[in-house]
Amino acid sequence: VPADKAAITLHQLLTHSAGFPETIGDDYERIDRQAFVDRALNAPLEFTPGQGYLYTNVGYSLLGAIVEQVSGMSYERFLNEQLLKPAGCMHTGYLMPDWSHSELAIGYTRDGRRWGTMNEQAWAADGPYWNLRCNGGIMSTARDMYNWVEALHDHTVLDSSSVRQLFAPHVKEEGGSHYGYGWAIFATPRGTRLITHNGGNGVQFADVLWYADEGVTIVLMSNASARGMQETAWKVGRMIFDPEFEPQVVEQDQPLEALPTGPQGDRLKALSTIIQGADRSTTEAFIKSNLGPGFLSDMPLEQHVSMFQQMQTDIGKHSIEGAQRVNPEEFILVLKSEASKKVHRVQVQLRPKDSLISGLGVQMGE
Repeated sequence: VPADKAAITLHQLLTHSAGFPETIGDDYERIDRQAFVDRALNAPLEFTPGQGYLYTNVGYSLLGAIVEQVSGMSYERFLNEQLLKPAGCMHTGYLMPDWSHSELAIGYTRDGRRWGTMNEQAWAADGPYWNLRCNGGIMSTARDMYNWVEALHDHTVLDSSSVRQLFAPHVKEEGGSHYGYGWAIFATPRGTRLITHNGGNGVQFADVLWYADEGVTIVLMSNASARGMQETAWKVGRMIFDPEFEPQVVEQDQPLEALPTGPQGDRLKALSTIIQGADRSTTEAFIKSNLGPGFLSDMPLEQHVSMFQQMQTDIGKHSIEGAQRVNPEEFILVLKSEASKKVHRVQVQLRPKDSLISGLGVQMGE
């Protein structure tokens, strides 16, 4: 291990405070464990270990490599034997569950094209390659995810001391949350804990919200990641706990309004400008400075860039027809493409405190 990484600890890897970059390759690049480890150890650090926070898939794949070395088992076999089976999660894994084709959700891109199932993508014989292995790509069911939360609550797979470490607010994130070991911890307005994590690949999306002190678990899974799923489970939570909250649905024929004034309108105008067309470096800079940290970490930067490039291709030069306000934090930006004359509806969620984009989806025009 090179000198700049020799003092990195398991704790730092678990809390995204080791300084590794977010990714060092595409999810489906054919790279084995040793080649991945060599590349990671030679990658420049973003900051001195222990002196910052950056959500990184690299760190969790390195943790998976450590699991394999220490246990002498493959990562999936170790999970299956030591954690998943004892927790009653019999339909969770890469390849070890007896998946039939009909059991696996088929993903679709936001323009309706078939993306396929996870194990139809470029995988090794025993699961994903190492840019994805141990940090994502695992398949499960809503029932299994509920069983996993219950197993942690009941100390079925980890003793009470380990569970306390798992959910301790170790490192502060932007947006008021803290990161534990693989979980984000929020304080609710009621003074209770919300323990949560999501995952997505730009096509599929999953979210787990555990209101640990109030006996409520919400599990959401979708094969339509780009269509506003990021906020759905949180809206369910608000429906349960906030008697004043009523979810709203925007009707297609709702009258259009002018863009709002102030930071929200400025953000929507900036989004429109980038959709008009921009080079890669400008698009990447926009993403880094305009997306909220939670949305930004939902998927690798490369996938965000790809999503914006697809909007630039599909919509391109356009006029802003107006906006529809779903609620104080959510808008439908209605754009008319100059080339195709089609009207596209871009769903945009903006964080209340700074109007950063916290969710984005596109309904393509017919």
